[in-house]
Amino acid sequence: MRVVIPASIFDLFPVPQATNMIPNPRQGKTLVLCPIGLGNFIMATPALKALSDAVGKDRVSLLALKSGIGDMARASNLFGRVFEWDPDGEGLGKGISLLREVRAEKFTHSVALFPASHWKFTAFHRLAGSAFRMGFAYPNQKAPEWIQHISLPLTDTHDTLQNLKLVETFLGTAIQNATDPFFPSDVKSPERLPSMPFFACHPGSSAERGMDAKRLPPEVFAKMIAHVHRETGWPCVLVGGPEEKDLRKAVAAGCRDAIMEVPIRSLAETAGTLRFAKFFLGNDSGLMHLSDAVGTRCAAYFGPTDEKRTGPYGYWEMRNGASRHLVLRRKNTIPIWTLKTVGSNPPLKAGDETHWNLEELEAWEALRSWIQAL
Repeated sequence: MRVVIPASIFDLFPVPQATNMIPNPRQGKTLVLCPIGLGNFIMATPALKALSDAVGKDRVSLLALKSGIGDMARASNLFGRVFEWDPDGEGLGKGISLLREVRAEKFTHSVALFPASHWKFTAFHRLAGSAFRMGFAYPNQKAPEWIQHISLPLTDTHDTLQNLKLVETFLGTAIQNATDPFFPSDVKSPERLPSMPFFACHPGSSAERGMDAKRLPPEVFAKMIAHVHRETGWPCVLVGGPEEKDLRKAVAAGCRDAIMEVPIRSLAETAGTLRFAKFFLGNDSGLMHLSDAVGTRCAAYFGPTDEKRTGPYGYWEMRNGASRHLVLRRKNTIPIWTLKTVGSNPPLKAGDETHWNLEELEAWEALRSWIQAL
């Protein structure tokens, strides 16, 4: 028996022939690869709903790479099946086991939402077994293009609109009346939620792969909270995950008279707190997107990340003479993590984390004017 040793992995998994023809997704089964992150999932909800509505939920399944996203996806009623694997926490063994389940479904199509340029996404996309694969072409990673039959060029726009464009092209028809991003799970009010007006603050953000550089220092948040409290009399409820407990303590230490303690036990109760808040104050984070998704206006700090891509959706719209959401960016600074650096964000140099820090008086004047228009 002759054994043929492949010269490269591409002999085992040949590069697909590029095409402009998309097999009809209404006659097949589609696997959607969802990027990691609460905010990424929420920003993608309009595209996911449009796809599910067009082909029927029984023809759409989702691969969720965080357990919280899997829970939201199941609650959304948009998918026939939800697969779940945390590649950072559950290891390769779980991934291989899940891959067997996915391949057994015999998907005809797979679609990788934006952003999904990491090699783990690309490998799973290729190995999932679908006959037709679609996604985006990325400026710093070529592997997605090697395994996709169609790779759309990226547009300098919001992530929500990026994925709507992908689904629209995939379906071959224009999407009419797309929804804004939404929270697809139940919303619950915590037991001790204040009856008086209050605002919410999330001083954290994701921390993986250096993304904690998105955070404004806790002492700056404390000063902003104190300003709002003195101006309006509204107390502040601090929100965030259990891993951010020390961060919230650091903020509260600088503005104790303004803080109202509310025990929050779940993402559903976080959503309930944000829904009833007068506004949200925080960083570019998943909870910022959650606030927008439940109808609460946001005042969000942006430093190295780009609000054009990941700002609270609709921040460019006007309401009552003020922006729907307020982007707080230090004067004369620009983002360095943009569409051009997706998948290869340059690391911050020592001391760079203070480059974008807000100047207190300038930021407070912008925030005060915006609050007055709420």
